[in-house]
Amino acid sequence: MSAGLLRRYMALLSVAAVFAAISGNQVAVAKSGAPPPARFTPNVKADASLGSQGQGDNEPQVTVDQSGMAYVTWQGSGEPMVSSTADGRTFGPATAPDPNHNDIGDVALATTTAARPGMDTAPRPSGANGVFWGDIGPTLCGALEIREATSANQGTSWSPTDAACDPNQVDRPWIAAYTPAQYRGTAAAIAHTQVFFEHHDFTTSDITVTRSFDGGATWNQVPQLAEQPGSFQQLDTTCNSIPSGIAFDQRSARAGRVYVIWETSDLINNLGLGCDYTQAQTFDRLFMSYSDDGGTTWTSSTVFSDPGCAQGTVAAGTSFPNACQDMSELFNALAVDDAGNVYVAFAWRDPMQTNPEYDIYIEKGTPQPSGAVSFGQPVKVNTDTGTHYMPWLAAGQNGAVDVVFYGTPYVQGVGAFNKPAAAPGSAVWDVYMAQSLDGATTFTQSRVSDHSVYFGDICSTGIFCGLAPPQFNWGEDRILFDDFGVAIGPDGAARVAWTDTRDSWGPSCGPTVSPNDDSNVPCQSSRIYFACQSGGVGLYGKAVSGCPVAKK
Repeated sequence: MSAGLLRRYMALLSVAAVFAAISGNQVAVAKSGAPPPARFTPNVKADASLGSQGQGDNEPQVTVDQSGMAYVTWQGSGEPMVSSTADGRTFGPATAPDPNHNDIGDVALATTTAARPGMDTAPRPSGANGVFWGDIGPTLCGALEIREATSANQGTSWSPTDAACDPNQVDRPWIAAYTPAQYRGTAAAIAHTQVFFEHHDFTTSDITVTRSFDGGATWNQVPQLAEQPGSFQQLDTTCNSIPSGIAFDQRSARAGRVYVIWETSDLINNLGLGCDYTQAQTFDRLFMSYSDDGGTTWTSSTVFSDPGCAQGTVAAGTSFPNACQDMSELFNALAVDDAGNVYVAFAWRDPMQTNPEYDIYIEKGTPQPSGAVSFGQPVKVNTDTGTHYMPWLAAGQNGAVDVVFYGTPYVQGVGAFNKPAAAPGSAVWDVYMAQSLDGATTFTQSRVSDHSVYFGDICSTGIFCGLAPPQFNWGEDRILFDDFGVAIGPDGAARVAWTDTRDSWGPSCGPTVSPNDDSNVPCQSSRIYFACQSGGVGLYGKAVSGCPVAKK
């Protein structure tokens, strides 16, 4: 074949691939090139049934069951709630999975593993389709432990129980679930589903997991260390960590393997700068552990370490060298695709760029025959200029991944300890999703929010927000709190839930009222908004046309 004919042949193949995506046929895995833009349904309130009582809701998480029913949970104005939608347009009444238990927040959601990737299936016998919820709440062990609740009837009723018992108290639990293949879609699915929480504590700050092997009916309440004993990852994590995600390998040759990630500084600075409480440290390291034996033993490794940091050379109680960049804006994110590839996303300011800014980066990890995971170089996810925070991930078929984040065109500067500097009221934020179908090599960015969601600062120092000395020049407003989420159903279409302040804007509250400073930012009040992907390509290679409706 001549060179000219070969070029024409390759071009025809490319056109055929695009046509297949448009027509709804399965797209071959790991296609090179950027996918088409995604479209989203009009944004709706997930907490609409609460009326004005929902003002102040924040930190939503979202999951989708095997029928396509989407569930959103949140904390904020009252006790943590869950609401669900079958069509992405209307939500049922919000309910409390753990009623009258004085739960605090830090909510999380997971489901049993869908029987078929690429398509929704109607719920089968009772026990086939489970939803698992968790948050921080009081138990007999202490005020800050983990409560979990399981629903076998799509959120109509819940069975709550105590999950963790940690004498050091628990902070920021994340959840993941895995149903072995032989039980998926059967009446025995929930009873054989592994449900794991990742979390840390307020003393040692070790990364630990709490485990159930029967769908939340019973729990190994004593936390299991998820750091490899004696590793430098364990040493550096001492007294300060940010647990950032847990995920199971659902379908590859290593199905059942569980991963956790966390970020930290180094031992000297963790001890010298307030440990868990101030978050004044420059969080520059991202670690991962995996377990192949149900969370009993773990192997730890490094995903990312800021290349500009002179680790371990700084006197206790002082900041890093100026070259060391923080990556704690705020949580990182973790997902595993159906081929077993591991994706980790984080916010980072790369000082080697001509015009450095806080961008979203992703690293793809590939499991090796030895079992270890080999990570490539960070790839920038966002395709625009500005400031970008709070990534969250969902993965589907081989090489397919969605990343959601907040973004503003305003480029924030740098404050003390290389934390982001304060932003003026003119910094207006939206929700975006970037999608890759070629293994996180190229991305297409699409806007999810149909109205700007916030203006001003987004604080990234957690419980230390508002407490830093003025000379630090940090963003101090925590109205959006610290995370939001994305999930795909078995159909591969994205569902996104986020914290949104648009309803509080008016003549005396908005980005034009005091655009040159952030004095007007506290006038905003938050709600939980939701959108469903209604166009483009889902993570199972099928064209999306309208928000998928859950099967009955």
